[in-house]
Parts: sequence; C-alpha cells; structure tokens
Amino acid sequence: MAEFTKKEREDIMDVNILLAMNRCMSEIAHNLQYKHTQQVKQRIKHVIKTVDLYDREVKKKLTHDQSDAIESIYDCIMDLVLEAREVSLKNADEGI
Repeated sequence: MAEFTKKEREDIMDVNILLAMNRCMSEIAHNLQYKHTQQVKQRIKHVIKTVDLYDREVKKKLTHDQSDAIESIYDCIMDLVLEAREVSLKNADEGI
C-alpha cells in the first residue's frame, strides 16, 4: 500500500466524507419527494438524479476498500442524522 502524507490522508478522508454525505442527501431527498407539491418534487428529483449520476461516476474509480470505507462513513452519518431528527422532533413537541 502506498504511503501517504498526513495531509494526503486527511484529503482522502475529506473526500470520503463528502461522498458519504452525498449518499445521505440522496436518501433524505428520495424520502421527501413523496411529501411535497409537484414543483418541489421536481426539484428534489433533480437533486436525486444529479447526486446519483455523480455517485455512479465516482464509484467507477473506487477500489473495493474505498467503497467499504465510504459505506461505513455513510452509515455513521445517517445514524447521526436520524438521531438529530428524533431529538429535534422531541424538542419541538416539548416546545424547546
């Protein structure tokens, strides 16, 4: 395995996080498209298509290890997003 400098490793991790966040955004947008007006649905579908296209292009260049790393980061981010959603809903119900 190639030796990377600390800066290169940080850059690789930042790219992996960005790609994982893209997937999170796509999943959230996909769920939202069924709950809005037609005009908003069209915008959400456009976001989903754009993110999916970008994701497919990037996947072509990734190794299996890189894909696994991104999937692991994605799982962590989605867990945090869902937890934050639940806390926000609870706070809203309590008037906080």
